[in-house]
Amino acid sequence: MSESILLKNDPKIEFQFQAHGFQLIDNQTETHSGFYAYGDLESVELNRVWFPKLSVWMRVITTFLNGVPYFPDADTYKYSSMIIRSESSKVGIWLIDMKMAKQARMLKEVLDQKTQPNA
Repeated sequence: MSESILLKNDPKIEFQFQAHGFQLIDNQTETHSGFYAYGDLESVELNRVWFPKLSVWMRVITTFLNGVPYFPDADTYKYSSMIIRSESSKVGIWLIDMKMAKQARMLKEVLDQKTQPNA
C-alpha cells in the first residue's frame, strides 16, 4: 500500500499509510516523525478556529467601553489544529491554511476508517 497524504511541502509534513500503521514524516517537528500503529491510536481530533470571532467582538466591546481595544488581535490566534493521540504519544499539528485543513479532514477520515475494529 503506497497511499499518502501530504499536509505541507515546506517544511514537509506527510502521512504514508502502510498495512498496520502509518509513517509520519514531519520535518517541522522532528520528534513527531516515526511509525504509528493503527491499533495504538486512541483519537484523531480536528480543532476548529473559534478565537478570531470572539476576539473581534471583545475588541469592539473594550473599544466601546474604554476607547482602547484591550483584547489581543485575532491574527496571532487564527490557526486550527489536528491532534492525534496514541497510547504512548500525542502529536499536534497546526493547520495554517485552507489546503492543510482540507487535507487534515481527508486524513482524519482515512485514520477513522483504518482504526475501526472491523477494518
